[in-house]
Formats: sequence, structure tokens, C-alpha cells
Amino acid sequence: MWTSLLDVLLDMDPGHDDALALLTALPLMRVLAVTAVAGNQTLDKTWLNARRILWAAGSHIPVIPGHAKPLLRDLVTAAYVHGESGLDGYAFPTLPPPGETPHATEYLARVFAEWPRPIAWVATGPLTNVAAFLMDHPHLAHQIASLTLMGGSLSAGNITAQAEFNIFVDPEAADYVMSSGLPIRMVGLDVTHKALLRRDDLDRFLTLRRPLGEMLFRLFSFYGRHEPDAGEKGIPIHDVLAVAALLHPELFTWKTTAIRVGRGEDRDRGQTIPVMEGHPVDVAVDIKVSAFFDWMWNALGAYR
Repeated sequence: MWTSLLDVLLDMDPGHDDALALLTALPLMRVLAVTAVAGNQTLDKTWLNARRILWAAGSHIPVIPGHAKPLLRDLVTAAYVHGESGLDGYAFPTLPPPGETPHATEYLARVFAEWPRPIAWVATGPLTNVAAFLMDHPHLAHQIASLTLMGGSLSAGNITAQAEFNIFVDPEAADYVMSSGLPIRMVGLDVTHKALLRRDDLDRFLTLRRPLGEMLFRLFSFYGRHEPDAGEKGIPIHDVLAVAALLHPELFTWKTTAIRVGRGEDRDRGQTIPVMEGHPVDVAVDIKVSAFFDWMWNALGAYR
């Protein structure tokens, strides 16, 4: 039984931290579908990885492939963090091939048009699928209750000195979305670098049922050795914070500002820049770390 009546769509590029975001969302909301986008790895791998995570959770919600490259650029992936598969660290079984599926843009159009009430949207990868949907179906924007995204930073980046990875991969899509008029919460490195998973807590994953608990333990043991931002204090688990921000915005401190995204080729590519004029975006700038982790472990307790 869901603990929230919130209807949600998840757009992801799994990715270790996307896996944790998906697994916390499943028991707490009515997840209608997952759409996959290229980012942490190529689309074929992120689409497969979303299905792998749902296999471990025992869930059968639809997983729909979206865009295989950014709107205007070549794809940049994060294999140096997530490995060749995008979910290195655990030996997944071979899954049966999926049946024929539509493209995410058309699938989303059908869901938004037919669902009886607005749907919340959480995006934890590059914003290519989101921007493409808004460009192709602007008449359905009113059916989006809110967009909560993991990406950006008002301080330092993690792929360049200024830019966070998701925004860097497709800055044109991010800039379009930021000015779209949607109610947006941006959860970026300003808070994900504060909520660090302690290495001592990795064993807590093993208290969850098999195979999911062992999967998470092995995935995050790998991720903690390869995530460049992981240090002695712990491992950033970026994407799950977007799920928390949707359900519990009171865990965060917010700054409201318009955001412009740098679309150059050099220093400003993917930089999320606060500006005086434009559509207001709620940007997370601080987090109640202990309360966040209480929430996260409680959500994962559904898998015991």
C-alpha cells in the first residue's frame, strides 16, 4: 500500500544513484512508469539497468526508452564512475528481452493526456527527454504537477569546475526546461555533497531481502571506490535526494531564483547561473542530513 497518493513519473539514466532513487520511490508513491535517457551510460544500458533494478524490487511497472543522445550534442557518459555497464559491481541475471515499446515522448504524451489528474515528474539524468516532450507536446504541460530534478549547482561542479554532470551532458535541454514555466525544484551538488552515505552504513543494505540487499551492497561498494567525490566522510548519493525533495521539501532550505544554463563549449558549458529575470526555480541550498537519512532508511525498510 502506498504511503502517498502522489502519482509520479521517473526519468532516469541508471546509474548507481538512480537505482537508489527508484527504490525509495516505489514504496512511497504510485510510480506510473520509468523513462530511460542516455547519460551515465548509453541508452541501451540505462534502459536495461532500469529493468534490472525493478527485477530486484519485484516490480513490473513499464520501462520506456527515450533519447539516445542530447538535443544538439554528442553524448558524454560517466563510465569512469558507473562502469562499462552503468551498474558495475553486481552480477545481474540475464533478463528476458522486452516487448515492443513506443518512444518515451509518445508514451508520455499518452500518459499525461489520459491520466485523470496532474502527475509529478522526477528527473535524475540529463533533461533531454523532458525538454523534447515539452517541445513536442506543449499543450500537455498543464498536466505536469511539478518537476523535481537532480542536477546543477550554485557553487562548484563535478565534471568541470562550474558544471554538474547531468546539466553538462545536455545544456540546451536544461536551459529550455528551466525557462519552461513548470513548477521546478532543482536539487543539485549544493546539497548532495552534504548528504554523504557513510561507508560504515553499507552493511545496512544487507539487512534488506535478497537479492535486493546484496545488490545494493555490492553496487555501492563499487560506486564508493569510483565516484570521484567520495572521500573519507562518505559517498554522495545524488539522485535519491530528488525523491526526498518531492515528498518532503521541509528537509531542505530553498532559494528561489531564475536559472540560466551556460550553453558554450568551454568554461560555462552546463553551468547553472542564477539571474535576476526569468522563470523562478526553487533551488535546494541546504539539507537536514540526519532527518534525510532517517527518511531514506525508513523507505528502504519496505524491502525487508
